[in-house]
Parts: sequence; C-alpha cells; structure tokens
Amino acid sequence: MLPFSIAFARQVRECTDALDAAGNTTAAIGKGFAIGSAALVSLALYGAFVVRLGIDTGVNVLEPLTFSFLLLGAMLPYWFSALTMKSVGEAAGAMVEEVRYHT
Repeated sequence: MLPFSIAFARQVRECTDALDAAGNTTAAIGKGFAIGSAALVSLALYGAFVVRLGIDTGVNVLEPLTFSFLLLGAMLPYWFSALTMKSVGEAAGAMVEEVRYHT
C-alpha cells in the first residue's frame, strides 16, 4: 500500500490536471470569440470607410454573398493547418505505440 502522502499527491495531480484541461478549453473558446468579434468589427470599420468615401466601384465586400465567400476563403489555411496538425498527432501517437510494442 502506498504512503498517504503519495496517494494524496496523485489525487491532487488528477484534480489539477482536470482543472488545467478545463482552463485550456475555456481559453481556446475565448480566443475563438475574440477572433470572430475582431472580424466583425473590422467589417464594420471597413463598411463605415466605404460609405464615408462613397466608393462604389470594384468588388463590394459589403454584399453578404461576397463577404461569406471571403470568410470561407480566409478560413481555408487554418482548416488545412488543423488537418495537418491532427494527422501529425495521430502519426506521433502511432510511433509511440510502436515503440511501446517493441520494448
């Protein structure tokens, strides 16, 4: 049987790891909201700029369809990066399992 101090330390470690994971998730969600609100604020500022100057030639980013495809195009590099990071993580996990199997 383990001494009390070691058992207590493991219990504390499990609790702090769970709290750390919750904090990391909260921070990631908060960053998503911050980026989304920054994109909307930049659109509002751009719209005010275009209206103030009376610009009506060229691509109108203020049209909903144009703006939607602009956002989708801007998200593509992040999507591909996420897919790449996910596949690298899976490959690293497979390598770790292979090393464990052979040792």
